[in-house]
Amino acid sequence: MRLTRSRTRAVGLLLAVLVGLGAVGLRPAWATPPQHAQRHLTVATYNLYLGADLTPLFSASSPQELVQRAGQVYANVVKTEFPSRAEAIAKLLAANPPDVAGLQEVSLWETGPIGGPLSPSYDFLELLLAALARHGLAYRPVATNVNFTSDPTPISTTTTARLTDRDVIIARTDLPNSRLKVSNPESHNFTATLVIPSAIPGLSFRVPRGWSAVEVKLRGKSVRFANTHLEAFNTTVRNQQARELAAALTGSADPVVLVGDLNSQPDDTAGAYGTFAAAGYVDAWVVVHGPEGGFTAGQTELLDNVPSKLDHRIDYVLYQPRGVEAVAAEVLGEELGDRTPTRLWPSDHAGVVATLHLAHP
Repeated sequence: MRLTRSRTRAVGLLLAVLVGLGAVGLRPAWATPPQHAQRHLTVATYNLYLGADLTPLFSASSPQELVQRAGQVYANVVKTEFPSRAEAIAKLLAANPPDVAGLQEVSLWETGPIGGPLSPSYDFLELLLAALARHGLAYRPVATNVNFTSDPTPISTTTTARLTDRDVIIARTDLPNSRLKVSNPESHNFTATLVIPSAIPGLSFRVPRGWSAVEVKLRGKSVRFANTHLEAFNTTVRNQQARELAAALTGSADPVVLVGDLNSQPDDTAGAYGTFAAAGYVDAWVVVHGPEGGFTAGQTELLDNVPSKLDHRIDYVLYQPRGVEAVAAEVLGEELGDRTPTRLWPSDHAGVVATLHLAHP
């Protein structure tokens, strides 16, 4: 296209203005150097739900009753359809993909003939990673703590099953190291461990739990990202675990972001929530929205209840406000439209995703 003299003069004036703006430090957004880009770290927590309520096992009064109850537990795992729920959870996460996420109850269910080898029937981690990939998201596990592994337990006259409970931190792999780098993983089990007695002589249920952490560096700014699932069935053990974790994270050179299922509500000032509040952590939901709402727990065992029964908050994104500030927070999986095609909730918990602004060092 041929420029007229007047149009040439106008283009020249425009270029002069742009150069002048650059000279006084104003630049178009695309010219902002990467080191000055906004440091927003998106994190999430999601309790995936192991698929059934285990508590009936603890009160079985005979080996025969234990087999019957274990069979019902596994039938409910099948009924609650984790492959379909994994798709629903992946869809929710894809709407605002977290850079890192802490997952709880990342179950591995294995089955096989009594006395024979076991093989995975539901590996929640593999199923979720595959579902995320189908939504165009690339994640990998970067830290895993194995909480408890049950003994192989008959669920019928021919079949046995085993459950391994894990908490896992996953991180995106489709971002360059200059944008996001995850390193220095650590995983631990708590010293405080619940032991549940059984009415069956010689049988008890030991329930170890733990935590994991990694260093997350976003455009040169680092935080320590930790994930946990505190004891659900015993307040004393849960509070001991909370104090143990708070002490383990004390003294971190980087500010700590702690996510997970604490099994402790915000008014639990003498319990786990209060322990972390006293240690200087703030609650991303409260910072963004105030203390009301944000419920994350309460759906029924089979996940088919309507309306939603989410009525309390025990899943959190907490952080030390040393150059870290929550700028957004959202609950995931609490709406009817979030359910699976067979109308199951994605989990008995809702997830939480938060965007954290990391100040320049």
